[in-house]
Amino acid sequence: MIRNAIAAIALFVTLSLPTFAQQKTGVLFTIDDEPVYADEFLAIYRKNKEIGQQLDPKSPQEYLQMYIDFKLKVKEARTQGLDTLESFKNEFNNYRASLARPYFIDNTVKEALVNEAYNRMLKDVRAGHIMLELPQNPGPSDTLRVYNEILKIRQDILSGKITFEEAARKFSKDTYSANNGGDLGFFTVFNMVYPFETAAYNTPVGELSMPIRTQFGYHLVKKYEERPARGQVEVAHIMVGVPPNADSATVFEAEKKIFEIFEKIKSFEPFDALARQYSDDKSSARNGGKLPPFGINVMVKEFEEKAFSLTIPSTYTEPFRTPYGFHIIQLIKRYPIPQFEEARAELEAKVQRDGRGNLSREAVLQKLKEEYNYQEYPKNINAIAKYLKPAYLKNEWTPENYEKKMKKPVFTFAGKSFTQADLIDFMLLNQAQDAKSETLEREVWKNFHRFVETYILSYEDSRLEEKYPDFRYLVNEYRDGILLFEIMEREVWGKALKDTTGLRDFFEKHRQFYQWNERMQATIVKVTTDQTANQVERELKRKTPVDTIANRFNRVNPLEITVEKGPFEKGTNEIADIVWGRKGLYRMPDKQDGRTVFVLIEGYIPPGPKKLEETRGLVITDYQNHLEKEWLSSLRTKYTVTVHQEVFDTISREL
Repeated sequence: MIRNAIAAIALFVTLSLPTFAQQKTGVLFTIDDEPVYADEFLAIYRKNKEIGQQLDPKSPQEYLQMYIDFKLKVKEARTQGLDTLESFKNEFNNYRASLARPYFIDNTVKEALVNEAYNRMLKDVRAGHIMLELPQNPGPSDTLRVYNEILKIRQDILSGKITFEEAARKFSKDTYSANNGGDLGFFTVFNMVYPFETAAYNTPVGELSMPIRTQFGYHLVKKYEERPARGQVEVAHIMVGVPPNADSATVFEAEKKIFEIFEKIKSFEPFDALARQYSDDKSSARNGGKLPPFGINVMVKEFEEKAFSLTIPSTYTEPFRTPYGFHIIQLIKRYPIPQFEEARAELEAKVQRDGRGNLSREAVLQKLKEEYNYQEYPKNINAIAKYLKPAYLKNEWTPENYEKKMKKPVFTFAGKSFTQADLIDFMLLNQAQDAKSETLEREVWKNFHRFVETYILSYEDSRLEEKYPDFRYLVNEYRDGILLFEIMEREVWGKALKDTTGLRDFFEKHRQFYQWNERMQATIVKVTTDQTANQVERELKRKTPVDTIANRFNRVNPLEITVEKGPFEKGTNEIADIVWGRKGLYRMPDKQDGRTVFVLIEGYIPPGPKKLEETRGLVITDYQNHLEKEWLSSLRTKYTVTVHQEVFDTISREL
């Protein structure tokens, strides 16, 4: 029996991992008897083959030696315990979780939801509803009771005993819509919770749905109208505010002011200027009254209707009133519903955030239940509610010896049986922090569903490497890549930067590789306008310092003159290469990027050795390569590498 559900899941994951290696065949090479398999090498080789052939072609034998070097570095990283560091574990676990996420999404369901959302996006519907509340985390008896109540209301409406509107006012727990006879007005996709939205779109106009379950309770939905979607509109407005409960004199003054502004608009005074000057909506006034584009059910009803009544940009409404005051709206732009591919990315994001995103996850969960022969035992689950004490709901229940009494199974999955005691273990783990239901029955069923989902998804997560080779390759690649970076930072990159003595010694021993070619000592001056260019040429001939000239002209236009000073090594500067061999002041006959170019050539510096400071970046790179080569040599001495040549010869035919 599993005494701790969460610990059991973690234990199962840990114990399952070694089976992955046991199922592989074809050991390509070993490092101290630790196997590296041919399929892993092939996966990496094929993935990088095209890029490698373009940048630095390697034969299979050369690539094998590179792969051995790579694995030696990873082996050393593990030997040094880098895979036990919390920083590594956190980074790797985050990577793996992101790689695993797509395996818990049913793409068929996801694509269907996205297409469904777009089709609904094309229409607005007007519907009303009657809602009866369900308790939080209801048990089967609660659910059945409320369902029967709302079914009775539906039958009474259909038989003519009561109208829908009367029933809404009498029975609906949504008091906002009940006052309107249940009428919710027009709405579109994503405005309502998904099950309600589905009922509204799927119910024919004029008809009443069957009871619909949402997280709020059970609903009856009556569909009144359907129309082409309005899309979005972008407008500017001017508002003269009216406080709540304002007296008639205040309303009169506000109305008088808005009509005075209206007369100015009709006299062709700019709408944006009037908004900045007079609008009481200060957040939009500073932008000339502009509001962000909006669709239906964003603004108050009166404002929405007036905004969507405009069809021609720059036209405007007459003054009208909302609960906030008096307004005038000017149309900026209408936005029709976009084409599917244009809307796809936004729809996918909304589907994932919306409750319907869980349908994909639930589809995966259902497939796993079928794949692993899931079975649950409701009677045994309900028996737990009778065994628990009311103190549990107050976080005060501490049972004893329940594992001996509660032995019956609550569900079986993948050949394992989970007992009543296992579910109680799970509930006790969550007892303190969990929001409690109203009854023990609801609490047991809530925890049961959570326990089943947690275990099944964790079980599947633990088997991803075994079931999906591509996932295993990618996870291994990420894990080894993180370890490689850390060990290279320790043994090569960081060491080269910190070991200043070793860097200088390396530089002194290899000075012959760090030499200057012949260099030109020169200053390149680029001038934007022809008039300035003539003045600059006169100043240069008078030997006026270049910086003095540039400072003078750049006071007016900072980009008038740019200056670039040498020395320039041949082949490193296009302009210097063109004038190579000349001396003195030279004005190039052709402009460069529309600018006149002067080159003031002072002389040439013969070839000679570089100082460390002049080539530090290159020396550091070479020193890192040197350290890596020495380090790899020591690793090949430290660890025994054995290549299984017959396996390599076999896979070479596939490369």
